[in-house]
Amino acid sequence: MKQRLGITIILLALVTSACTTASFGHRDRNLDPDERLDALVAAYQESRGGRDANDSHLLADAGRQAAEIEQLALEFPRHTRTLQANAVIAYENKDHAKTQRYLSALFAVEPSYPEAAILRSRVAIDEGNLPLARRQLEAQVDYTPNHAGVREAFSSVLYMSGDLEGAVREIAVAEKLGAPAWRVAFNRGLLAEAAGRPADAQRFYRAALDANPGFEAAQARLEGAKAGS
Repeated sequence: MKQRLGITIILLALVTSACTTASFGHRDRNLDPDERLDALVAAYQESRGGRDANDSHLLADAGRQAAEIEQLALEFPRHTRTLQANAVIAYENKDHAKTQRYLSALFAVEPSYPEAAILRSRVAIDEGNLPLARRQLEAQVDYTPNHAGVREAFSSVLYMSGDLEGAVREIAVAEKLGAPAWRVAFNRGLLAEAAGRPADAQRFYRAALDANPGFEAAQARLEGAKAGS
């Protein structure tokens, strides 16, 4: 389980997060797809993040908005942001087949799309195919070598593959490219644990918590490292 924490956090941080003040409801087919997507995603996220996740009305709203986002992909089949949003929603609903279909359609339009590559690597990891995850991210590093998120994800996959030296190198590149300090510190903690350096691991987890006090995964890893030492 711990091997997957780093890339899971990266994925969650990179999930489509566009927000807008536009209202959801009346659908104008002449509206720019970016504006429509922003409104739909904002409404979907609000429904998904409601106070009571089991509220049937909120779940129904989220389902309706997800269906609208799928309809948008039918109207604009080459709109990469809509394809990515649908892939993320399908992944959240544990539908890997649909996720892959949307990602394949996206990459047919635009081969260089870092967030989509990270999501596809996440699916490959879930399916136990680390070599495929590594190939996806290696290809994306070639396309966008200056993308911090891709470097973070690549570091995590290298770590899970047992290539600690490569993982250390990639997380250092990600840091230079502006990756959030709390994620960098957390991943370095995982690497230090894997290398048998519990004191360093604790130091990195504390740094992650200093940068992000509510980071529960770092707190759990810190407590585990303390108990283990």
